Amino acid sequence: MTMPLPSRGTIDPEPVDPPPSRLDAPFRWLASHPQIVDATVFGSIAAVLMLGSIPLVSTLSVDAWLFWSIPMFVAGAFLRTRTGWATLLIAVLAVAHFLGGYPVVLGDVMIFYALYCATVHGRGRVPTFALVAGVIGAGMQAVATTFAMLSSEPWYFVTVSSVVFFVFGTALVLAVWATGRYQRVRVDQLRMAREAAAQAVREREQRTRLAVADERARIAREMHDVVAHSLSVIIAQADGGRFIASQDPSAAADVLGTVGQTGRRALADMRSLLGVLRNDESQDLGPQPGLESLGELVEQVRAAGLPVDLVREGDVDGLPGPMGLTLYRVVQEALTNVMKHAGPDVSARVLLRRDPHQLALDVTDDGQGVDPASDGLGHGLTGMRERVNLFRGTLHTGPLPDRGFRVSVRIPLDGRTTR
Repeated sequence: MTMPLPSRGTIDPEPVDPPPSRLDAPFRWLASHPQIVDATVFGSIAAVLMLGSIPLVSTLSVDAWLFWSIPMFVAGAFLRTRTGWATLLIAVLAVAHFLGGYPVVLGDVMIFYALYCATVHGRGRVPTFALVAGVIGAGMQAVATTFAMLSSEPWYFVTVSSVVFFVFGTALVLAVWATGRYQRVRVDQLRMAREAAAQAVREREQRTRLAVADERARIAREMHDVVAHSLSVIIAQADGGRFIASQDPSAAADVLGTVGQTGRRALADMRSLLGVLRNDESQDLGPQPGLESLGELVEQVRAAGLPVDLVREGDVDGLPGPMGLTLYRVVQEALTNVMKHAGPDVSARVLLRRDPHQLALDVTDDGQGVDPASDGLGHGLTGMRERVNLFRGTLHTGPLPDRGFRVSVRIPLDGRTTR
């Protein structure tokens, strides 16, 4: 009789992303180093403007558009890293040169880039303030155009031109803002996709750890059941063998035969149990024990010197294999505890009963109840409870009122419990 663990479902391997193309490497670097890129681009523009202004400086006739444009381009180098402060600086410079009598300078192109960066990278209310400031700027330019044409053009032409200028400026601002919003949505989607992928990896790793822990707990239960029961039988036979050998040496051979048979069976069970840890699919692990093996288990315990009665009530055939294995293990552990803790001159009774609603198993003995010499560090009752819980069942253990100990299992039955 060999007893492997039931097979478990395999864990799906993690999907492997294709390696990035070599052509994508420069673009990935540019996207991951915005400060270096912006500092290089806008710093170069500012440097070119400064070099171009050297002849003008020598003649002390520096144009205003250079005076205002150079700091606006320098501020552009920080729009993607210090978005709020850089946008505010460009807005202040734009208002300052407007109020200083210079409605338009070359650096005003940074206003639209600032609006775009504020919409894409700005936090809090920065995008909203940038949009409002852009619309106000368009209105200020329309007003400046109106005053510039009042002295030379008819009032209706000035009015129409101002409205057209305001509408065109506002439309341009809204177009830049809409482009920034679209890019921000794409950035947010990519961020959420990365977070979802990272969360999926963490959940997969957690499921893997839980599956490994569950498998280890199952193996520990099986090891405990096999080793504890077999060693208990061998110890009982060895203790009795010493007495029999002194009284009837010829009968000691039967005891030694039982010890050897039990040891060989335990060794075969251990090999079968450990076989599930290997990847050799061709290995024959043998059938699992079930209710049909209860008779053999009871005979083995009787041979060890413990009188046991096995009573079946109702039709217990047709139960699923895992449920039969669970009941077999509960009986095995309960009888092992009787041999270890119930004391001398005891007997046990195994009652397996099935009715339309539940499956009942009671293992009782007439021993001393609770063993005062037990340290309480065993895992037998815990393993039984874990097995029974898999089938939504209950396990109750404890001493009887007069004498003895009882292990009681109740498993509800429904249409899914039959093959």
